[in-house]
Amino acid sequence: MIRALLVDDVPLARDKLRHLLAAHCDIHISGEASDIAQARQLLAQAPVDLVLLDIQMPGDNGLRLAEQLSAPTPLIIFTTAHAEHAVASYAVGAVDYLLKPLDASRLALALDRARQRLARDRINTPQPLCVRNAGSVTYIALHDIDYIDNAGHYACVHVGRQVHLLRDSIGRLAEQLADAGFIQIQRAVIVNRARVRTLEPRRNGDATLVLIDGTSLPLSRMYRAAFDAGMQEPART
Repeated sequence: MIRALLVDDVPLARDKLRHLLAAHCDIHISGEASDIAQARQLLAQAPVDLVLLDIQMPGDNGLRLAEQLSAPTPLIIFTTAHAEHAVASYAVGAVDYLLKPLDASRLALALDRARQRLARDRINTPQPLCVRNAGSVTYIALHDIDYIDNAGHYACVHVGRQVHLLRDSIGRLAEQLADAGFIQIQRAVIVNRARVRTLEPRRNGDATLVLIDGTSLPLSRMYRAAFDAGMQEPART
């Protein structure tokens, strides 16, 4: 299922788009917005996979919204009556640029392009960690994890101020998460390199890593070379 947000200040335009999308059973309209401010609010409340976005609207425009979207970034299909913004639309990574009045076959082609891109993105997106506790399951996105250390037979997954216990070994997790940008910095600690802000050397060859949230973690000199190499290479996700 593809979660879609419709953004257009003209009710009749949203009505027509809704009617055309009804022919595509995998498209679920998660919400509708009549201006950019409302669109931002809806996106902050619940992420979507696709935004069908008008450009010229009162108060702000769709191009500016597309430029300011934060991760996880939805795909954009622009739907507008103005042809002059086409070049700018592709500069912000739009899937397609549809001119009004919308044509069913042209919309179908744009949706196929969105499906193909979403399929590629999902293949390349690492699976979340699954933490089971008393019958419940918590899914933790890898990019949300700061670091992982251990406590006895458990791995402690640090996500902001929360700590989730996972019955697994640091060694196995280090191997499993290496392609997602996690680097071993001690025998029992791995860190998400995207969360590292600074490295502060020590005299004995060890170092201290300071994470984005201010957390300090010791980096053993035994792992320094591997850490430096890991920070330089692209994540293989």
